[in-house]
Amino acid sequence: MPDTLYGYMMGVFAKVDLLSAHWRGTFDGQGKRMVSFMDTYMQPDHIANSVAIQVWRHKLMHTSSPRTLHDPNTNAKYPWLLHWGDEHLPRDQHFKFQSGTTLQLSLMGLIDNLRSAATTYLKDLHSNSGLQSRYDAVAHELETYPFRNI
Repeated sequence: MPDTLYGYMMGVFAKVDLLSAHWRGTFDGQGKRMVSFMDTYMQPDHIANSVAIQVWRHKLMHTSSPRTLHDPNTNAKYPWLLHWGDEHLPRDQHFKFQSGTTLQLSLMGLIDNLRSAATTYLKDLHSNSGLQSRYDAVAHELETYPFRNI
């Protein structure tokens, strides 16, 4: 049931988008903002985070399927491998590159990463007035979206 799995992946990355917007205080610069949040709160591999955002947020959302990425500077290709959970992808292989450029993820591992990131971010939020101001700015934006007749 790949479409079901993809739907869960979109949901997880939508939460990363929302958390990162609260963290930065804006929805601007979506890709860089999300990767920076992940670098800070989820896991430190910047390239893996960048690949994950591009494949599982942008390509999946806009083309209804994850896509292999191609780096025009190095000619590297970044395919992906996705599993439901630990029974198919051991946790120590989750969010790691296999064979150099294949990013391996599991939905359950990613949900755990998100839960941990949100917990740590919320601890930071409670003790940092700058983060609180940024959170409030995004909360206000979310509460006051104007209707546009398009």
